[in-house]
Parts: sequence; C-alpha cells; structure tokens
Amino acid sequence: MALPMQKSACNLRCLDHVSNKRLIGPRVVRAARNRVVIVHAESVKQKGVLVKSSNHVAVGGLDNPGSPEVKARIDSGGRLPGGKKKTAIITGASSGLGLHTAKVLVKTGDWNVICAVRDKAKMEAMAQALEFPKGSYSIREVDLRSLTSVRKFCAGLTSPLGGAPGFDCVLGNAAVYYPMLKDPQKFRLGFHMAGAGALPVNRMGSEALVTEDGFEESVGVIHLSHFLMFNLLMDAVERHGRATKTKPRMIIVGSITHNPTELAGKIPPQANLGDCSGLFNGFKVEDGITMIDGGRFDGPKAYKDAKACNMLTIFEMHRRFSKAKNITFNTMYPGCIAETPLFRNHYPAFQKLFPAFQKYITGGYVSVEEAGERLASVCADPEYEKSGCYWSFKGGVRGANGAASEQNRNEKGIGGKFENRVSEEVADLELARLVWEGSALAVGLDQEAKVEEKRSLVLPGGFKLW
Repeated sequence: MALPMQKSACNLRCLDHVSNKRLIGPRVVRAARNRVVIVHAESVKQKGVLVKSSNHVAVGGLDNPGSPEVKARIDSGGRLPGGKKKTAIITGASSGLGLHTAKVLVKTGDWNVICAVRDKAKMEAMAQALEFPKGSYSIREVDLRSLTSVRKFCAGLTSPLGGAPGFDCVLGNAAVYYPMLKDPQKFRLGFHMAGAGALPVNRMGSEALVTEDGFEESVGVIHLSHFLMFNLLMDAVERHGRATKTKPRMIIVGSITHNPTELAGKIPPQANLGDCSGLFNGFKVEDGITMIDGGRFDGPKAYKDAKACNMLTIFEMHRRFSKAKNITFNTMYPGCIAETPLFRNHYPAFQKLFPAFQKYITGGYVSVEEAGERLASVCADPEYEKSGCYWSFKGGVRGANGAASEQNRNEKGIGGKFENRVSEEVADLELARLVWEGSALAVGLDQEAKVEEKRSLVLPGGFKLW
C-alpha cells in the first residue's frame, strides 16, 4: 500500500518501495517506520547531505564505533588483527534482505560492505535513508543477467589496480521470482479462488525472460551468475584469509522451497533437477531449453530449482575447497519474509494476503529487519564458522512448533539457530557433481580451466611440454 503524499516545498511525489515502481530521474529515499519512501526530486538535502546519484562512497573512510543497539544483538566477530575493519560483498544489497543485512553489518562498526547492485543511484539513496555510516560502504555495479558484467565486476575487485580490500565474506543474496510465468495448462486454481481479480496472461516457455547470455532469467540470475562469481572470487578470498590468518566465509541464501518434505516445498511445482540435461545441452532459451531438467517452462519451479542449485553448489564447494583453502561455505534460510520486493511479480491479491497468512495461520512470518540480523550473523558471528551447514532459525510470529516466539529466542533476541536438513536431492553427491559440471559448462568455466592448464604447462624460456 502506497504511503500518503508527503508535503514539501517542491511538491515531491512519493511511492512505497514495496510496489517497486520504476522511477525516472534522480531519487532520494527517506525511512518511514519499516518502509522506505522514494521521492522524485532534482536534489534534496537530508540532514545536510546532498544525494548525488552518480557517486559512491569509498570503503575505508571514516571510522565509526557502531550502533550500541546493533552490537548488543549481533556478534560481529570483531575486526581483523591490527584493528582494520572486515569487508563483505553482498549481491542484491539495494532492497529487501540484502539491504537490511548490509545495514546490520555496517552498523556494527566492524564491517565495511561492498554493495553489488545494478542501480548505483538507488543503492546510494537507500544507504542514506537507512543511515549507513559514512565510509562504511562502497557501491559496485554488476548485472547478474550478464556473465560479462559478472566477470568485469570480479576482475575489478581482484585486480591489483582495483583498489578493493580483501574479502572476509562473499554473500550471494540477489534473486528474482516470476510466479506468473508458467505453462497455462498448469494454471493454479487456488490463486484464482483467492480473489486475484483480473489475472495477467500466463505465458508459454517461449516467452520465458532471457538473460544477455540466452539463459532463462531465474536460473541465470540466482544460480549461474553466482556460481561464476563465487568461483572467480574464491582465490582472492583464500589469499586474504591466509594473509590475515582468519577464516573467510562464502555464503549463499537458500530457501525452504527446495525441500518437498517442508510445507513450502510440497506446494506444486516441486523442485526437481532431473539429470540436469538442460545445463548440459546449453541451457539456451532460443533452443527451447528453459528448465534445468529439460522440461517445460514453469516460473515457480525455475525459482525452486535455482535455489536447489545454489545449495548444491555451496555444499560442493565445501567438499572441494573448505579444508584446502580454509574457507567456510554455508547456506541459510532466514525465515519467511512475506513482505519483500521478491514477490513484486506475484498476483496483487497474493501480495496482500500472504503476509497475513504467515502471521496468523502458519506463524512463520519474519520481518525483513530480523531476517537481516539473522543473515548478518551467519556472515559474521563466530558461532557460524563451521563449514558445510544449512542454517535455519526457530523464530517467527509463533516460533517453532507453534510455541510463543519468545520461547525460541536466543540470548541476543534472535530466533535460535539450528542446522537444518536438506532435501534428498540436495544431499545427492552425484547430482551435486552434475550441477557443478553442467554449470561450469554453461558459464564457460570449463574452457577457462583448460586455458589455465595449458598455460601452466609452459616452461621458463617458452618451452612447452607438448
């Protein structure tokens, strides 16, 4: 629901960020309770700071002691040896879970955040709206719909001339969800009966949204781009850990929807990667391949499949690299954030009814603020250093098993953590291998590995071993 018009000398027009309307021109954002108001204006001063959409703040600027309230709830893990702040990279940091995770980390006073986003102006406005401490964040552009953009982003961070510090945590958070895109023969009566009103036209697989590289967008953004990014940044993360004698982390946000034994995962269509034939056959929409299992396109299933791939990938990275590189690889599910821009493409009726359903029926509702605290803890708290975990939390409106939520809180006031069980599919080692190899093939990592292998066979003086 849009917030009312705000009075001002320049007659500014305001929109609730939950509606996610695309705005044209410079934008300034102000916090209004738990929501954010986006304001059209040529320039507006907030607390003496002029928002300039073309600029971004450099990491490593002014020091700040952190918010006492945040520090009381979050164990930041402290700073690096010597007192230098730690650094996290967060994809999708300009809204929802990513934004609130970034907010928590920077307000501990012990972390800087590199915000990896498409829209730098929006990120700058959001950071100012939520009062990120000056010098605690930087903004880097990356479009996860483009592997070229991902490679450029990673090269800019890892290049000696890139100016970026070492990385103590890489967090893959960005996601898209297109529940309206599905085969019309699988139309779900339940949403229609819920009073959706004028329903949008469902689309066939040929109309699936496509990335720059020709991939179906859900899998391209959620899985393949993060798969490439994590592989390209991993060596830099390892070097930083060895230089600082710390154990960095690489975290991907998982989802309960990957698991058919959980309520959210039982709802059709269920995640099912099959034999990953879609990946091995190129995964190009123009070739009629829109799903990982090679089946017919379905938007909700594409999201669930992509999340399953996220989790399979992070566990495979744990098995392959955790001990050798001394990196923690984990995934987590922060709880059901029923009010989030992730649902902006859903039926209007769903967007209105789902939060109430989670609050009063299932009791699983979690605010985006608390979810941000949970995810920030997984990134920073020493309690989450163990690698190869799928972290979940007992909190929510009612808490676990219908109990009062206060009975499921830890001493910091956050829903108590526990190591959750993954689905049989995500626990399948052979499937993990298929997802890894198919994804490497799709993003071109296998070819890059072959080039590096050939380079390694060149001896001093230019002599080759073949």
